[in-house]
Amino acid sequence: MTPTHTPPEDGQKRQRTFPGRKDQIRQARRYAAACLPDHPDAALIVSELTTNTVEHTRTGQEGGTFTLTICRRPDGTALIEVTDQGGPETFGQPTCGREGGRGLTLVQALTTAWGVKGDSTGRTVWAELPPPAS
Repeated sequence: MTPTHTPPEDGQKRQRTFPGRKDQIRQARRYAAACLPDHPDAALIVSELTTNTVEHTRTGQEGGTFTLTICRRPDGTALIEVTDQGGPETFGQPTCGREGGRGLTLVQALTTAWGVKGDSTGRTVWAELPPPAS
């Protein structure tokens, strides 16, 4: 079911917290598509970031959660943030040489900038999307 949701207006943020389960990645993707209908790559980026969160942080453990924040900026860009509950693994550079690990390479290719802030107690991975094509 696609959420009935009004996309944020310029300068507004939308935020939602999801259970840290794999089945919630689809829900987060749908939420992003509803919030940013003019940014077709938003759902894919959210899928990659939330998959990493559920698979590589404490968020994916029993009772874990992640928070998805979406902000539409007046210049047409959009900011996506996925905040997890931390863990021992760190996010680094995208890796292309193995079967898995291509998600951050994809995020890098589809965004104007991306990064990670925080530490083992909780991290936010953020990605900035360019303005939509006219």
